[in-house]
Amino acid sequence: MRTPLEQAVIDMLLESQGEPLDTIRQQLAHATIAERRFTGVGFFTDFVIPPDAPVRRDLADMTLGDIAVEFPNLQHGAGFVLFIRGGVVVMLEGYTYDESWPANTEEFTLHRLLTRPGT
Repeated sequence: MRTPLEQAVIDMLLESQGEPLDTIRQQLAHATIAERRFTGVGFFTDFVIPPDAPVRRDLADMTLGDIAVEFPNLQHGAGFVLFIRGGVVVMLEGYTYDESWPANTEEFTLHRLLTRPGT
């Protein structure tokens, strides 16, 4: 199960309509968490996409990561990257900027770093 933070980050990363984001959202609706690994300064959440989920093998590998998150107890905040490989969502990475990952991530504020066309 995704955490509220992971879900909020993914929702913001994928908020634009149209392909390929429509397919990625559909995949994530079917996805489960294979593993969540904490590194001390962040985490990696690995997804499992079932065989019957929509996949676009024609998609180029991509990373989506124009989101920043502020936490009350982090001076420099955190960033996130969603990895798509071979047309499949594989991992979400969360990381700090040279600080320990906060023990409590329930209180946060999301910001977009870049403005995408159409958003």
